[in-house]
Amino acid sequence: MSRWRHTMVFANPPHHTRLRRLVSSAFTHRHVGALTATIGRHSDQLLEQLAQQPGGNFISTVAFPLPTQVIGELLGVPSADRPRLATLVAQAMKVFEPFTDPAILGRAAEAEAELADYFTRLLTHKRRQHEDDLLTRLAAARDDEALTDTEMVATAILLLGAGLETTAKLLGNGLHTLLTHPDQLELLRSNPDLMPRAIEEILRFEPPAHLNPRTVLQPCTLADIELVPGQFVIALLAAANRDPEQFTDPDQFNINRTQAPPLSFGSGIHYCLGSHLARLEVTEFFRRMLRRYPTIELSEKPRREQGSNLRGFTILPVELIGPATRQKV
Repeated sequence: MSRWRHTMVFANPPHHTRLRRLVSSAFTHRHVGALTATIGRHSDQLLEQLAQQPGGNFISTVAFPLPTQVIGELLGVPSADRPRLATLVAQAMKVFEPFTDPAILGRAAEAEAELADYFTRLLTHKRRQHEDDLLTRLAAARDDEALTDTEMVATAILLLGAGLETTAKLLGNGLHTLLTHPDQLELLRSNPDLMPRAIEEILRFEPPAHLNPRTVLQPCTLADIELVPGQFVIALLAAANRDPEQFTDPDQFNINRTQAPPLSFGSGIHYCLGSHLARLEVTEFFRRMLRRYPTIELSEKPRREQGSNLRGFTILPVELIGPATRQKV
């Protein structure tokens, strides 16, 4: 589990600056924008699969497979390996739950070790076979600031986990929120240009990550509480997104909202590196889904995943009704 300490998530400048700079080029608007066609293609394929399964589980059929394919392509993970890695990532990310059963933590450690073994082998291959992907560029770097082998493996696990787990939960949370607020869903259907605002409101109203842990480095006072170095602080991002001093009627889901941006991607130097990619995936998917299917219904009661940090669903049964016959496809 110590590998996480070699990632930018647990680093401060100048170490953080170095780690982030070496991977940030893959997440520029240009590089991410180039994935639009890929996102669209996979979205269409997964929607067709879901339409053929009336009452099918949106989470397992769409929400996880879509970001698995996208982040896998960005990193350069072979297609055949992606489903297995997605399972391991879901298990490994349990380490970020503050209240977790020891057995689950043990499995998270095992999953992380399997991921580390896999990426160690893959990075060795990338050094021999130069390809156009992020892992190849990291493996081929030779300057003084190049990542060490341990840093490369840790970074690969981090990027896969962050690009997959949270985006999958954002897709599920977003669909559930829209379906349980039919007035807002119809407003979005009639005004597709509201999609960017709708995505921001989903991020505010039902973010995939609720907590952000920090360690105090210098004596300070926060909310009239004296903090000293070494103390552990947990910032409740989801609660901040419902702050009545920042948002009018914060418990109301309103896609016309134009107030302060949510804190769902963090802030400052640790602002989520993949925020643009996550927004693009969710935006492109929902545009295609709403355009193709005039009626989308929850077929049964969803089942939420247990956890206090990463919030999402394990089962979200939906039915898609197509435009031609108005029959369940």
